Amino acid sequence: MARNDKTVEDMIVEMEPVPPSKPPAQRPSRFPVLQRLLALGLVVVGFGAGWMAAGLRSSLAEKPAAGGRGENRQDLLADGWVESDQGVFTRRCQGICRKPRLYGGGIIDVMEVACLERPCGDIQATFAVLDGQGQEVDKVVENRIGRQGERLQLVIESQKPQAKSFALQSFTARARVE
Repeated sequence: MARNDKTVEDMIVEMEPVPPSKPPAQRPSRFPVLQRLLALGLVVVGFGAGWMAAGLRSSLAEKPAAGGRGENRQDLLADGWVESDQGVFTRRCQGICRKPRLYGGGIIDVMEVACLERPCGDIQATFAVLDGQGQEVDKVVENRIGRQGERLQLVIESQKPQAKSFALQSFTARARVE
């Protein structure tokens, strides 16, 4: 028989489980920090967007638009509108309308028309173009079609270099109701 050189202690050591060795020291990763910063940034952006949307919604709810959607005759008259025809109101551009700019001489203006109580139908507005002394130098006629509940903008433009202002001469809104 072959003689075994191992002792009982050597065999016991072989039978015992080997404790796991520690992995080599690793450098901490930056990705968890970047992920946390990205998540925090997204939360801040989402909060800001929600805040702005809530502010926009409340500002839109404060004043309803004209044209049969919350305004009435008294509201329009209080805001400077004039009843030019039965149920049809007009005024020069105020508030949120965008006045265009004209380069190279002449003038430009905007007139608002609110078809509150009835369809405006065929709208015809005639304006006198006045110079600095108030003398008429030209006429401008604007035509549009308007439905009930609409608020329209008529853009009045004159290329005459001596033109300084507009004066409304006539306004008609003829609708055919069936």
